[in-house]
Amino acid sequence: MLKSHPKALLYAGGTDILREKGSRFAAFPAEIIVVSRLNELRQVVLTERFIELGAAITMAEILELRENAVPELLALALRGLATPAVRNLATIGGNLACSSRFLDSWPALACLDALVEIRDAGSSRWINVSRLADENGLPALPYGCVLTRLRIPLEPWDAIALRKVGNANYPSRDGAVFALAARSEKGILTEFRLAFAGQKALRLREIEGKIVGRKLPLGKKERESFASEYREAASPLDAKLRFRFGALVDGALDLLSR
Repeated sequence: MLKSHPKALLYAGGTDILREKGSRFAAFPAEIIVVSRLNELRQVVLTERFIELGAAITMAEILELRENAVPELLALALRGLATPAVRNLATIGGNLACSSRFLDSWPALACLDALVEIRDAGSSRWINVSRLADENGLPALPYGCVLTRLRIPLEPWDAIALRKVGNANYPSRDGAVFALAARSEKGILTEFRLAFAGQKALRLREIEGKIVGRKLPLGKKERESFASEYREAASPLDAKLRFRFGALVDGALDLLSR
């Protein structure tokens, strides 16, 4: 249907679509494809290694899954999303497919190295959720495609953190979400992932690669060096977000000094 009607609006929960309508009466394109009740987009598959979520599953439904079925970092992001009424409508696929900015779930899913399935009329492929951001850190869901499933690894973490910053009425221009996941073994840092997203997204794998493998606790000079690299890489952000990001990075690195 999307191939035949490329300008059609894909509609599931509609919460972000309606939020952007500033007038009293919402205006829509002539063609709308409603996907909220497609069975294939509503399935949940749980294994020992990962959980698969259909893109039309709502945030509330994800939070109602049995204990340990959803990584705690993702659960934190979803619990902090808007109100219960919105979580009953908003879908995980819609939260990732927003074209104007990154919403709450992206930083958590980027830290978890989640995969998303992208389909068009002739093929499907799995990509890392980080690839939903282009080289400039802007949303980049491929045109003419449908995000159909997510696959999220179920891994143990020694430390996780999720913080919202900026305007309380997120999403706003100066609002963003910061996420962190870290793991160590025998005093060696084996995983360190940090993501930040609002108008733009950051997941700096090159810096993470330099931190992973270090002996804990990190020394003062190491922390200052990595913090400086993160601040430099955050230069595309506006001044307020750059300052808040720097403070959160300092806090994250401080965790590794204890």
